[in-house]
Amino acid sequence: MKKFFLLFGTALFSTFLMAQNFKKQAKSVDSLFGQYVAGKNSGISVMVISNGRKLYNRSFGYADIGNLRKANSSTNYRIASVTKSFTAMALLMLRDQGKLSLDDKLSSFFPSLPAFASKITVKQLINHTSGLMGYGDARTKEPLKDIDVLHLVEKQDSTRFAPGSRFSYSNSAYVLLGLIVKQVSGLMLDEFVRKHIFLPLKMKGSTFNNLAGKIPNRAYGYNLRDGKLLLEDQSNASYLLGDGGIYSSINDFYFWDQALYTDKLVKRQTLEEIFRPSSQEAPGIHYGYGWYIEERYGTRRIFHSGGTTGFSSYYVRYPEKKFSIAVFANQDEGLALEPIVNAIERIYLLGENSE
Repeated sequence: MKKFFLLFGTALFSTFLMAQNFKKQAKSVDSLFGQYVAGKNSGISVMVISNGRKLYNRSFGYADIGNLRKANSSTNYRIASVTKSFTAMALLMLRDQGKLSLDDKLSSFFPSLPAFASKITVKQLINHTSGLMGYGDARTKEPLKDIDVLHLVEKQDSTRFAPGSRFSYSNSAYVLLGLIVKQVSGLMLDEFVRKHIFLPLKMKGSTFNNLAGKIPNRAYGYNLRDGKLLLEDQSNASYLLGDGGIYSSINDFYFWDQALYTDKLVKRQTLEEIFRPSSQEAPGIHYGYGWYIEERYGTRRIFHSGGTTGFSSYYVRYPEKKFSIAVFANQDEGLALEPIVNAIERIYLLGENSE
């Protein structure tokens, strides 16, 4: 009996020390956001996950400054290019269903494209080695739709380089991937993701941007201009789907994070393929299927960031440690999320104190 009480007491003390450490870490993370405590600031929401436990889940600032609506963990931010991991997942789900091959040529889906499309594969679109020109210089005041990007590519007469020969990040490629989902499944990308990812994972608030502006619990975007925070919420590219159209919250992202350890969406073999280097942006920085991959702190670091008019996002996973960080903000210009994420990593993975 003495042995039992000794073990029980030791366990309680260990739990107490762990709780104290979590409080200390949370206080250190809080100190990173001191600028948000006073004044009318844009919003930022942060979640740290370890072994399925939400170690940190806090928000600062305002989702809507004009109406003094504060940001919270259910606030929907436009996550911009972090959307690409969902688009890639949709393609792999269809591949596993036998509805397409990653070796299929772009021309087989869109015969109207120039001859270069016969040399571009689905895989090259996913891993950013297609060489496609961007849509960024499209001169139009009207919001671009995915089909508009297809028409822009139809007018191009070449690629940046021979497809498959090197890496060049391409938003156009991911817009076309979204259109391929429509060609293969019969569902628009937003409908496919809602039906096959959001609903099964109980990501109830997540959605794609839409011209009707019906985004529940949405944040409005801001940018810092000449020292002033201005409302800058959308651009003409804000309504494209595959490259950056998702609005989501850190609460919803918890379910996405946890699903990526399981076979809820695809078989484990496919997950391993998704997170395996498929191309290389720079020495030590690879790209899988919708994810950047590198090594840090002696283990794999899988991540993606996003930035667009009025919004920025950063999501990082250490799968071997079952440790993740999601940071979403309704500000782009004048805010850098990477240093914040790096500091949070050091607090939890290296035990540093930021105070």
